[in-house]
Amino acid sequence: MGLGVQEDAWVRRKRMFWRRMWEDLEIGYLDKDLLPLLILLNTERKVYTMSSCSGRIVASDSETPWERGVDSTVIFKKHVPVEPGELLRLYSIPVNRKIWLNVTGPIIHLSARDLQTAARILRIARLSGYKHSGIISLSRSKGVILELTTGVYLSIPLRTRGGDVVGSESIDGLVELANATLYEGKKRLSRLYMELKRSIPWSPDDEVMEYIVKHGIRIHERDPLEVFGELSRGMW
Repeated sequence: MGLGVQEDAWVRRKRMFWRRMWEDLEIGYLDKDLLPLLILLNTERKVYTMSSCSGRIVASDSETPWERGVDSTVIFKKHVPVEPGELLRLYSIPVNRKIWLNVTGPIIHLSARDLQTAARILRIARLSGYKHSGIISLSRSKGVILELTTGVYLSIPLRTRGGDVVGSESIDGLVELANATLYEGKKRLSRLYMELKRSIPWSPDDEVMEYIVKHGIRIHERDPLEVFGELSRGMW
């Protein structure tokens, strides 16, 4: 690919991230509605996935909605729809900075072993509504690192130390807006999965395929929206 990727190092990283994905699922770090897409991508010999998110609703206490680390406190986080009572609790806690309600769409991180594979995935991603996607780094050991993002985003300031920006009487509208935004992101997750499923794997990864068969894994055959619906109804 011109970069001169170190194939052995790249393959070792793929195996490491594949193992980590299942470990994260077991301890609850992985969004279950991401699994169909992540498994599908990993069946391609020249692709591996990294830390990703299926979309979520987050309430944080920070000066700005994009603050992270010591300058931000996450009050709650959900990857399924919120209920009025959960947002009402945001009006009964002390405010240190500002309280924000944020909704983000899917963010998928993956590595392609060459630029041709990266370009094929980016083309499909953009056709699936991931207009803000692109290459974020190149590395001989890590490959071509891609970030696939939709631009689905909502940020509402709810409260400051001086008072409410959006009053608690607006809870029903906030819940409807937050859940509708979350669902829009999940629909785009499903669309990306369906578009990729038409052609991936271009060159199957035999070791991943063997793992799937050995463990009787079938979730990658399901639409992520179906999995999200089950999660929303508490069926997992």
